[in-house]
Amino acid sequence: MTDRALPLPLTPEQVDADWLGRALRRGIEAAEIVDILWGTSTKIRVQLRGEGLPETLIVKGGFEEHSPKMAAMYANEARFYTDIQPHVPMPSPRCWFAGSDPGSHQSIVIMEDLRRDGLVFCDPLEPQGFARIARRLEVMAGYHAATWESVRFEAGGPWSDIHSRFETWGLDYMRRYLVPDVWEHYMTSPRGAATSRRFHDRDWMERALLRIGEIQHAQPKCLIHGDTHLGNLYVAEDGTPGFFDAQVARTAWHHEVSYHIVCAADLADRRDWERALLDRYLAALAGHGVTVDRDQAWLDYRRSIAWGLFIFLTNEVRFQTEAVNTAYAARFSQAALDHDLRGLLP
Repeated sequence: MTDRALPLPLTPEQVDADWLGRALRRGIEAAEIVDILWGTSTKIRVQLRGEGLPETLIVKGGFEEHSPKMAAMYANEARFYTDIQPHVPMPSPRCWFAGSDPGSHQSIVIMEDLRRDGLVFCDPLEPQGFARIARRLEVMAGYHAATWESVRFEAGGPWSDIHSRFETWGLDYMRRYLVPDVWEHYMTSPRGAATSRRFHDRDWMERALLRIGEIQHAQPKCLIHGDTHLGNLYVAEDGTPGFFDAQVARTAWHHEVSYHIVCAADLADRRDWERALLDRYLAALAGHGVTVDRDQAWLDYRRSIAWGLFIFLTNEVRFQTEAVNTAYAARFSQAALDHDLRGLLP
């Protein structure tokens, strides 16, 4: 990003032809906002006319009341497109511009509009089949292996400031929802009712999460997408799994694999498929030159269920609807019961 794009827009009305021209470094003859999807990040679909540009692009950033509190998350995604996407085999939208504004909370990404014939967005309320989950795990294995103990993570490296979910702003985020009255609010919500009362114990959850952080800290680390629930995924026209809304982290592989499998599979199917799905992932990882012990992998996979359980027990409705949060919480609760999570993380 260059200074010519600053200051970044803070309202949709400021996403006009003048600013788009400065950000995209080309003349924009006309620009019109045709759609706004409000959410954790706001997606603004812009129809434009300019040399060498598609008919529509998506402008994504923090345009809502809650946005100042999400500054780190927005910056993390913008950073993905500038510093990470070019170096990892993670299929994701083409980026036309990405940058952060030091004078405000704002970070903005201008990316390709994925709404087109043949491309399918995954739906959190529609669990997926074995083949589709397995293929996505194989893609994950590719970018995990490509960044396994990467020198880019070392002190002075370009990714040295990428942390796990149990450090810096990730740890702050976690603790925000473990405050007793906040926790109690979610336990009395529909998702709390859909979750076994065995997992309503706030003290146990806090200890379990800290233990997971310790386990992952001691293991080899790779770069993960960071939020591979179905709402952040798509399937391209040729069947290639795609990823967007990356919130990258540096941590152990199972943090992401466990989260994705439990999110993506129906409750009954996950119970029957998860060992075979894990084997598919491990085989793909080995094909890229990284070997992980199968028995240890199975233990780590099961313990990491705690993270997804926590996330969807406490995920705010401004991020996902209560229906989505409840569906995911039920999937994680059942997985936690099936694997005796409290026994694995006493």
